[in-house]
Amino acid sequence: MNFSCLLCYQASPTPVCQWCEHDLFIFTCPQYKENLLEFGPISRHVRHSAYHKLCLLGLYAPPLSTLIQAMKFRHSLVSASEIARLFVAKMQQHESPLPTLLLPVPISPLRMARRHYNQAAVLASKVSALTGIPLCNSWAQRKGASTQHRLSKQARIQNARRSFSLTAICLDSMLEKPDIHLHVAIVDDVITTGVSADVLAALLKKRYPEIYIEVWAMAFTPPPKSTLLN
Repeated sequence: MNFSCLLCYQASPTPVCQWCEHDLFIFTCPQYKENLLEFGPISRHVRHSAYHKLCLLGLYAPPLSTLIQAMKFRHSLVSASEIARLFVAKMQQHESPLPTLLLPVPISPLRMARRHYNQAAVLASKVSALTGIPLCNSWAQRKGASTQHRLSKQARIQNARRSFSLTAICLDSMLEKPDIHLHVAIVDDVITTGVSADVLAALLKKRYPEIYIEVWAMAFTPPPKSTLLN
């Protein structure tokens, strides 16, 4: 089947042509750490007091940002599928065990009513289909409709603490299985300060002290003077 590349619009046998895929900035292994919390240019800028591991596909910059924006604002499921494919291909380079459950970052009911679309849940479902890792959409909830990207880092923390909570059941059904070890990945599209993921991870750690938490995001937004931009 012939496509037009989602990024350059040239004829291509795949949704993203080989040349545009080559232009993607991807945190490949072993060039970058498997756990990017051990990579200074990222760990210095991302809040991570409650989760153990951060896995990212690449930088939030063209052409990856173009795919994410198409998925997020134009509801392009083809773009979501391509992002998930690239992310899973990267994760296959890792040697450590994969999580046993994917947890997409929730959006508020008001934003869902306006957008009809939770990009984190869509990405998590695509990754789940490719990896066979189960997905749980009913683990947490969010109230309010303020957007984090317009707030300062301290304001983001306060807003996230007010906005997020775990559901009554959350992951309790997982504990009913014998010899279960809770190893989860919180899934989001873009991580900037890491505040939302860290607040959600802290809530999980409080309820399930033995849980191991990874954060899986498709892109990292570097600060203006980051060495990653060179």
